[in-house]
Amino acid sequence: MKYRNYIVATVLFAFAATFVNAKSVNRLEEEFDINKVIFIEDDQDWELGFDTAKYLPENFDPYSGAFSLKAINYIDDCDEIDLGFETAGYLPAGFDPYIQ
Repeated sequence: MKYRNYIVATVLFAFAATFVNAKSVNRLEEEFDINKVIFIEDDQDWELGFDTAKYLPENFDPYSGAFSLKAINYIDDCDEIDLGFETAGYLPAGFDPYIQ
């Protein structure tokens, strides 16, 4: 039993001595510059296992045509949403979602 206690005490002392003698690393802090980030674009053809041309319209070109921001459907926060039932019965008394 004493032998086991000595071994455990020695191991714990070794760990403690390691942590006590550890020094913090002094590194120069540099600011992050997004322009220094190197972007690697991997141009590879993906093999899907089937011919995609059969499922696309004739003369399909994904890069032709103009993109319109009007094509995006935005959700207006001011729109009143009707759930079909009264929600007040399911909320606590005095509930206000806008109070933090």
